[in-house]
Amino acid sequence: MRGVPLLPDVAETLATLEAIGSQPTVPFHEHAAIHAIRERIEALGIETRNDRYGQLYARLARGDAKRALVLIAHTDHPGFVVSDAHGQEGRVRVSGGLRPGCFGRPVGVQVHDDGGSAPVRAVVDDYVDDPDIPNNSPGHARIRADAPLRVGQWAVLDLPGLAVRGDELRMRAADDLAGCALIVLALGLLRAERRPFDVHAAFTRAEETGLFGARLIAEDGLIPRDAYVVSLEASSARFAPAGEGIVVRTGDLHNTFSNDAERYLRVAQEELALAGIPTQRRLLQGGTCEASAFVRLGWTATGVALPNVNYHNDPEDGTFAPEIVHLGDVLGGVALLAQAAVAAGADASETWWPSARRVPDEVRRALES
Repeated sequence: MRGVPLLPDVAETLATLEAIGSQPTVPFHEHAAIHAIRERIEALGIETRNDRYGQLYARLARGDAKRALVLIAHTDHPGFVVSDAHGQEGRVRVSGGLRPGCFGRPVGVQVHDDGGSAPVRAVVDDYVDDPDIPNNSPGHARIRADAPLRVGQWAVLDLPGLAVRGDELRMRAADDLAGCALIVLALGLLRAERRPFDVHAAFTRAEETGLFGARLIAEDGLIPRDAYVVSLEASSARFAPAGEGIVVRTGDLHNTFSNDAERYLRVAQEELALAGIPTQRRLLQGGTCEASAFVRLGWTATGVALPNVNYHNDPEDGTFAPEIVHLGDVLGGVALLAQAAVAAGADASETWWPSARRVPDEVRRALES
């Protein structure tokens, strides 16, 4: 299994991040993001399909792989849904968990609809705490727009889809459109891989309001039951520093993940270490990711996290700001996924494990004496 891991092309990485990350998205209104992901995957010559819930799937396989992986990322990000409209003014319900402390001043947003109409600029203010716990909504606010509003429209923060500042990638929705882009880029790397592997990709909806898309996949068995699930997130850098490598995530706030599934990620970490590519392994106890939806329903699952500065657009200074991920972490994350797929195909173990698998006979005899 030895070999130097391949890194994705930087220009292609940035183009993929921009194509996917620039799409407006909020829970239940992820159509533009899913369309952009489909276009990038099909441009690789890989077929896609949708389930009855509008979620997107793809598969790339080579040879006789011993274990398949399912790479999963969600296509939504917190935003707003218009709940009341009178001309150019109305109310919006926060959808997906933006922090109330960020509403200390007027917030610029862009209003969209599912028909793909041109966005309309607006301002959100007069926030009111009014929790809707089942939909992970802390409250609602007034909206004033440059054009008439309609109930059912939705809005995203008026922030860049992607702005590059050296190694820093500033995104409106790194969580989790950057995770989606990592999967697409990993599929692109694996096209040139000759060793056996079997990778399924699943792009879910309505994660920010309750892991709903992932729960539907797990409940309805929409992916192979014997595959190992790898959830990809862009998670708060408070728990793992940005710029120090992609994170193998051992668990989240509520659950510890599967050691069996994580093994292939650890094998991949060894491969990356040989090439001088940094990675991290940590328990990220802030928030709950889609791996938990699978673990709780009896699936074998683990997680990978891209350290995300200003998680959920919250720099903790009373404003909204772009989320920030690091290019080096993205590149290493793509390599980690591709190498983990090959490790699963070979059912590989870490280098230390064979020596620990069976106690030597001489040690047995010494302890019996």
